[in-house]
Parts: sequence; C-alpha cells; structure tokens
Amino acid sequence: MVYGSSFDDGTGSGKYSFSYALVRPDGTWSFVKKLSDIVDVERLQERKSNVVKMEITAALQHIKSVIKPDQALIHFPCLKGITTYRALFEALDIPLIGGSVESRYLSMDKLETRGVLLANNNVSCVQGLILNRGDPIPTENIKYPCVVKASKGEDSKSVRLVKDKQSLDAAIKHALTYSNQVIIERFIEGREIRCAVVKSEKTGDIQALSCMEYNVRQDDIRKTEDKLFCNEKGLPISKPPNAKTWFLDPAEEADLINRIQQQSRRVFQELDLQDFGLFDFRVDLEGNPFFLECNLFCSFGSQSVLNVIAKNSGFTDESLFDLMVQNALLRKEKIY
Repeated sequence: MVYGSSFDDGTGSGKYSFSYALVRPDGTWSFVKKLSDIVDVERLQERKSNVVKMEITAALQHIKSVIKPDQALIHFPCLKGITTYRALFEALDIPLIGGSVESRYLSMDKLETRGVLLANNNVSCVQGLILNRGDPIPTENIKYPCVVKASKGEDSKSVRLVKDKQSLDAAIKHALTYSNQVIIERFIEGREIRCAVVKSEKTGDIQALSCMEYNVRQDDIRKTEDKLFCNEKGLPISKPPNAKTWFLDPAEEADLINRIQQQSRRVFQELDLQDFGLFDFRVDLEGNPFFLECNLFCSFGSQSVLNVIAKNSGFTDESLFDLMVQNALLRKEKIY
C-alpha cells in the first residue's frame, strides 16, 4: 500500500489508463480503477467496501480476459513480490516494467550477484568469505571490524556490524534466520553512495545518473532504521525523519563520480539487467569505491529514490515513466 499509493495515477497526462490489483495477506485479490477507492492512504489500511474478493485463479483470469493490460508494474518490494508475483504476469505474457524475473532472483541473492561480478573481475567488490549453514566458523580468517549479512534479505534487516569475536556468533545466527548462506565481509570505513542507471531499449543507451550520498557515520553501516520508518506492526510507512541525502558535486568530485558511474554501468551489463537499477557503493577513506548491492525496485512515485536521482539528471517523473513504458512495449515487439 505504501508504494502503490505513492504512484500518481495522473502520470502521463491522460496517455495511460490504470487499474489496480490489491493482493491481501490471505491471498485474495481485488481490482479497482483508483487505489483510494479501496485503501485509506493516510492510515495505510483497506477501507470497508463491497469490492469483490477473488482467489488467485479467478484473479489471473480476470486480468487476462477482462482488464487485458498492455503491461504491469509490481509494487511489492519483498522477495516474493519481486519474483513470484512478477512470474505470474510473465506467465500471462504481460510485459513488465523493470525486466525479467531471472534478473530479480539474481539481484536479490547477494551471493549470486557477488559470484557473477567476481568472475568477470570488472567491478570492485569487498573482500569476504562465504559461510553455509552448519559450517564451522573460520575465526582465524576473520578480521574485525567486519560485516555479517545473509545472502538474501531486504533493507539491511539481516546485516550486522561486528567489532569483536564475542559478537560474531550472534550476528551469524541472526543472518541465518534469513537464508542458509552468510557473507562475512571486510568493513569499509568511509562513505555510502548510490548511483542509478537507466537503459533505453530503443537506442540501447545505458545512462548512469547522478550519485547520491547517504548520511552515515564513517565508522558504521547504514541500518534498517536509517532507511525506513516503521509503524507498530513493523510495516514501513515512510523514510525516517532524520534521513539525509545529497548529490555529489561534479565540480568537486568528478573523478569519484566517474568511477562509480562506470562501475554501475558494468554491474548493470554483467547482471543483464533491463530498464533501471540502483547500485550502492561504500567509498573508503582513500576514495576507492566498492560495490555493495543492487536494488531493482521502484514505485515511480515522485519521492521514489530512482525518481529523485533521475530528476537531478534531467528527467521528469513523466519522462522517466514514459521511458519505462516504451521499454516494456518494445521488448514485447521484439519477442514477436
């Protein structure tokens, strides 16, 4: 609801007609022309209504036979939403903004992403080791401080900064609640910077956009509470009030910007991504960038990170969304 409600269904100035599918935790689906007809956007909860609830089989038939969309935009940021629900639309032969399900699986698994990038050796990744569930902990090979993270997990929920041997075991156990594999990386003291990349299917151009820096302490990591403000149910409702970002100034840091943009384009290409990508880097005290992870979610609301970065690079919300729509339609044309 948070991300779906942030999208302006007036985008396109009348060029597009939108329909919304609301999927509930119990698995039932409902369809409306305006999300506000069924969702209280302020309270982020469903309104009482007479809207029809459908099981998944009937819902998919309704999408294919009644709505007949030209393409779909998925607003679920979780693993299941980014992968499983996208696969449903691919099975219905409905083009998706944001590219293939395969790219989502790859990007959501930090170990798989790391493996691809290290194999090609074109992107600077942080030194680290892999631990599988049940493996003995190679304490003699671990230097502190280090970062312990699950291979799968969103919004840094599985990530812990470990400063000594006494804290290592607890951090590993925590990470293993998210996946069966854990990555233990050298901690990079310094800055955290994000770069966005967009691609045009029409021209093939891969454009690296402005670099945005996050306000983090040099001796700490960016935690979940630095990214999201959650309600009493643990659901994200907004950005934290103290979250601060700014754009790197090309007049002062042209070399760093260029290096991060180059590596972002390489990650985009080596992971075989489509449409867009957001890439996080840690920059050490000597100014060397190290790739951390990529994010392939965007609501295309005006305050979405991709939109904010794109607007700093000359796009408007509308022109960015137009590009994504055109990309998805062109991919379908190429298939046929």
